[in-house]
Amino acid sequence: MATPVIPSFCQTCGGALRETLSQAGEGPPFICTSCGRAVYLDPKLAVAAVVTTENQGVVLLRRAQRDKAYGKWILPGGHVDRGEEVTKAALREVKEETGLSVRLDGPLRVYSYESNPTVLIAYAATATSGELIMSPEALEIKVFPFDLIPWDELGYLSTRQALKDLLPVSCL
Repeated sequence: MATPVIPSFCQTCGGALRETLSQAGEGPPFICTSCGRAVYLDPKLAVAAVVTTENQGVVLLRRAQRDKAYGKWILPGGHVDRGEEVTKAALREVKEETGLSVRLDGPLRVYSYESNPTVLIAYAATATSGELIMSPEALEIKVFPFDLIPWDELGYLSTRQALKDLLPVSCL
């Protein structure tokens, strides 16, 4: 679970921020002491894709970034850039992390968790072209047959939930 970074200074004028103590949770959590700007801690948006292949498998990569999911299997995905359409971000992330071009078959679900600043939009996707190419973000990349998904080695709760949301009950 990621700990949100607490800001100290205003993005507008550089003034010090003062935390507000709203008991009802209403209003901004911070106010600039110089210009009065309200500062909110907005969530970070990410996308992921459950990519299936012709041979009825799902693409997973073993995470190379050093965090709690390091060395575990995750879905291809990543953060959405400011001003980027979420569907284009999903296509971009899959291509960057796997070498595959995919067709997005539709959204699966939106995943968010208490105390985690990331909101994830997961898509069902089908590989249409390309070959698996490992990116620097992966220690390994593999297509798992549905009945051989390494459930005990998944890196994120959202990976587990997205796989369960897409796969037929007979594969779980």
